[in-house]
Amino acid sequence: MAAGKQPEEHSMTTIIKDAFTSGAQVSMEMDADEGELFVFHCPAGQGCKVSKWPLDSYHMPIAMAHYAECCELESAV
Repeated sequence: MAAGKQPEEHSMTTIIKDAFTSGAQVSMEMDADEGELFVFHCPAGQGCKVSKWPLDSYHMPIAMAHYAECCELESAV
C-alpha cells in the first residue's frame, strides 16, 4: 500500500434486524462491494455468531431460512 493511502472501507447495509426481549439480536446485512451476505446471531450476553454467503439469488433464500431459524431459537427463549 502506498504511503498515506487509506485502506478501502466497505459499508455494510442492514437488510433486516430483529431484537428480542431477552436482549438477543438477529440481523441480515450485505456488503454489496464485496458481494457478500451475512447473518449475525447475537444471543443475549454472548458474542455474535456470523454466517456468510455470496450475495446472489441462489444463496439469498438459504440465508433467509437461516435468519428465520435464528429468530425461532430466540423466540423460544
